[in-house]
Amino acid sequence: MNAPAVILSVLVALLFVAGAFVLWAMLRTRALFNRVGSFPCSVSEPGSNEWKAGVAVFGAEYLTWYKTGSITRRPSLSFSRHRLSIVDYHQRNEAAGTAVVHFECNGEDWLWAMTNSSVAGVVGWMDGASPVEEPTGM
Repeated sequence: MNAPAVILSVLVALLFVAGAFVLWAMLRTRALFNRVGSFPCSVSEPGSNEWKAGVAVFGAEYLTWYKTGSITRRPSLSFSRHRLSIVDYHQRNEAAGTAVVHFECNGEDWLWAMTNSSVAGVVGWMDGASPVEEPTGM
């Protein structure tokens, strides 16, 4: 084979592999959004100006967050229902109905931007936890 044919073959193979990764990421994101208990939200660390878009999914005991456009099947973040607490929240865009919630879990702080209805869902999920300790008699 001559050099241009080899280069063209390598480029076609690279485009095919890149296309496969893009298709996988799109299908993964679509599947996450179709899960029961999922909602879109962005995550940032306090003091950082970088927001990462993603999908959060309610589980029985964990709230997991998956980065949008990633190819891994594992969640990027996972928060235990019994260790997650809301530190503060504020309206980000009242007209659009979005809020920023400051969470703390295991000594780490996170900011989550989500819709007001998603905030209500997270609060309800946190309040719906079974007691960690057995109640004492009255």
